[in-house]
Amino acid sequence: MKRSILIIALMLVALSFSSCEEDRWGYDNRVVFSAAGGDEDVDGDIDAPLHSLSIGNGEGDEKAATEVAGVLTVTYDWLTASVKEADDEIHLVAQRNTTGKKRKLIVFGMVGNRVLDITVVQNK
Repeated sequence: MKRSILIIALMLVALSFSSCEEDRWGYDNRVVFSAAGGDEDVDGDIDAPLHSLSIGNGEGDEKAATEVAGVLTVTYDWLTASVKEADDEIHLVAQRNTTGKKRKLIVFGMVGNRVLDITVVQNK
């Protein structure tokens, strides 16, 4: 009986750790575009706006957004990301994929002192 209670207790502890999920403020962690490209808005449910935006390849190369007329915009290779000042909606635009290969970039945004990352994949 004690062993059964111990096993159940251990399972509950393990379950509580496995169900903890990183706070993503309502943002998807992955966006997938077809080879044709296109655009998509990724919206969160945060109380604070994104105050920086960048795109990286996941291997250390990253480009930061510049601000023009209250809009942060960054383009890295085939992907453009933009967000209006004091907003939490990220607008993504993927160019047509003519490489014949699946490709991936990561969009980063700062919310307070925490980093949000969204993996963007484009099919071949």
